[in-house]
Amino acid sequence: MKDIQIYETAVQEGILLNANERSQPLSESFLKEVSEAVMTLTLNRYPDNDQRELLQAYAQVTGTREEMLLAGNGSDQILGYLIGTFLNRGKVLYTFDPDFSMYDYYAGTYEATVRKFDINADGSLDIGQFIENGRKENAAMVLFSNPNNPSGHCLGIDEIEHIVSSFADIPVCVDEAYIEFADAESTVSLLDRYDNLYVTRTLSKAYGLAGLRVGFLISSPGNMEKLKAAYVPYTLNAFSMKAAAIALSHHDEAEAYIAGIRSERKRMLEALQESRRACYIPSATNFIYGMSSDKARLTELFEKEGIVIRDYRNSDSFRITIGTGEENDLVLKVLKTFEEEKPCGQ
Repeated sequence: MKDIQIYETAVQEGILLNANERSQPLSESFLKEVSEAVMTLTLNRYPDNDQRELLQAYAQVTGTREEMLLAGNGSDQILGYLIGTFLNRGKVLYTFDPDFSMYDYYAGTYEATVRKFDINADGSLDIGQFIENGRKENAAMVLFSNPNNPSGHCLGIDEIEHIVSSFADIPVCVDEAYIEFADAESTVSLLDRYDNLYVTRTLSKAYGLAGLRVGFLISSPGNMEKLKAAYVPYTLNAFSMKAAAIALSHHDEAEAYIAGIRSERKRMLEALQESRRACYIPSATNFIYGMSSDKARLTELFEKEGIVIRDYRNSDSFRITIGTGEENDLVLKVLKTFEEEKPCGQ
């Protein structure tokens, strides 16, 4: 039996602020357009394996070209494909600690070895030490999220370029699941200079389409030609591709949603600046990461209000998705109650 780390899926009951999903419903105009489009789908036929309409729509939004793109069943599936392409038994996947746990899962399925570099509690790191350690570990592939999940910290483009150029002989993949929420330049801007660079994206976060499971890989045309040749056919169904293409045509709605999340994030972080019983990390994402030695009491208070947050077991860490204004008010109310309580043992 392979040693595979099990991924814990999200709870689906209560006020769900645990999986970084969009709390707000999608617009009626988008849903109406999707419902009308369903009537035109030839569901008795296999979907377009070339993904033409979807890739054209995403190329327009990202300022890339179709030959640089590949879509999959969520960015998770794309990440698994990359790991399976570049790694096998004994080869080293090099990443951050902490980072997205699915990296460990996919590496386990291919019996690869995972080596991790401890980053600071706020998500920052010494780039030079990261590179030096990766060379010592004989890394065969570098993979990390930016902004980081779970800290929310975002590396600058110069820091990422230093990493990519320093590992020029192996693939470097940057998981940009949350990049739309950050005030930072995307790694996509480096693709014309580095053939070893791969970037993954998703429509689950900024576009609020977690239920469709649509993700993308962006890399040089030469890399994509090789990857597409071995890619499993029909990874995306006809409905997901059509709905995703429509969502991309409503890019202005996604931008408005992103602006709202940034505003709410700023409001919440400002309200939490003076916290004594918990530490909150400045975030470039749609969530806030915190730590508290009294986390058990904090999660108990959230549970009483029917609010589900992400509890990182065997640690003092937790993560709270930024939801609607009303949901965020409830979160701040719980956190205020937590602050005003007398800590255990005092």
